[in-house]
Amino acid sequence: MTTARMYYRKEKLRGACWEYQIEGGWLTLPAHCGDRQVLHHSFTFYRPRTVEVRTEHGLQTLERTGAEQWFFPDRWFSLLRFTTCDNQTVGYYVNFSQPLAELRTNYYRDLDLELDLWIEPCGLTTELDRDEFDEEIACSRLRPEWANRVEGAANLVQEAVDAEIAANGPDLDALRGEFAGVPAFILRA
Repeated sequence: MTTARMYYRKEKLRGACWEYQIEGGWLTLPAHCGDRQVLHHSFTFYRPRTVEVRTEHGLQTLERTGAEQWFFPDRWFSLLRFTTCDNQTVGYYVNFSQPLAELRTNYYRDLDLELDLWIEPCGLTTELDRDEFDEEIACSRLRPEWANRVEGAANLVQEAVDAEIAANGPDLDALRGEFAGVPAFILRA
């Protein structure tokens, strides 16, 4: 018996979009608010990239070779975990977007809402693309209610990172294995 293929479509406010086949599937994970459904996708890069990463052990030079992505139908973000060939975390990228929606059977989409957050393995966060987010608001492409949801989601993610560090120290991967590879901090958000 073959498993049905699943596809994902990322849309941008200005009309650009791209699609790809999901390499993974649905997970049911325990969270503080009850079980959550999460769509998991993993991929490798055609060309590895050397990057410097802040970890609990200091600055390290690593080679980013792949990523895992988790889509949430109940949250205004998705999460990417960039990895090395030996599955070490390079960093986390939170892409604020509309919640994942099913367009038709096994075909999912979200709308990128421009604001992003980069999270180092040690928990240091950097907000990205605030200028693009603000420009989309000013041009009325980003609805005020969506902007408010993104701001709220960004605050929740930052609070979740801070709570994870307070509880388990500066290693966001400390509890990742307990939740089918999903980092525990994102399940707090």
